[in-house]
Amino acid sequence: MSARLLQVALLSLTPTLFLTAPAAGSEDGAEYLVLGARGYETRHTLRFHFSAGDGWRMTEPAHRSARFNDVPFEVSLSAFLRDDEAIMIHAEHVADQSGAANYDRFPATDWPVGGFRGEQAQCHEFPASVVAEEHDLAWLDRHGFSPVGAMWIEQHFLSGNNYNDEIVVSLIVRGESCDDADEPAQEFARMRESLSANPR
Repeated sequence: MSARLLQVALLSLTPTLFLTAPAAGSEDGAEYLVLGARGYETRHTLRFHFSAGDGWRMTEPAHRSARFNDVPFEVSLSAFLRDDEAIMIHAEHVADQSGAANYDRFPATDWPVGGFRGEQAQCHEFPASVVAEEHDLAWLDRHGFSPVGAMWIEQHFLSGNNYNDEIVVSLIVRGESCDDADEPAQEFARMRESLSANPR
């Protein structure tokens, strides 16, 4: 799944495009992401330590079970946050071992390390009513980052374990608008420099 960013707003991919649809699910689940030394550590077969530079605040990881496109996922999420920027980290596992975490259709980005895939940044206008109903958007809001308004989102995906484990890194920037001229390229570049992903 990953953070299936609003399936409504983005593509209706298999589990991941950053936020999840208003999905039903339980707020329990296996812990695939935990707090580590000044960052987060993944706990499935894709073992990484994620850290960010100065000025970011960290959230306690949350864990849940949910279904996306009728496939069961176990999901852990966390974020590095600033007033107008967020770096979300999702670590997920396909519970039925069906290999649904396949992102080979995306071009290689090799960021934050080799093997990641992704797409160019996209912008979405999120009204408050959608934020209140969509799991990941509401989670951001509860942790002090309001995603209401124009949000530019750049996502990077890594799959492993026969496409049954995944990591999704979502860079989110509050924008002036969704006009192409307002794409926050410099902010994304700064965020990419700030995040470190070290294999363990």
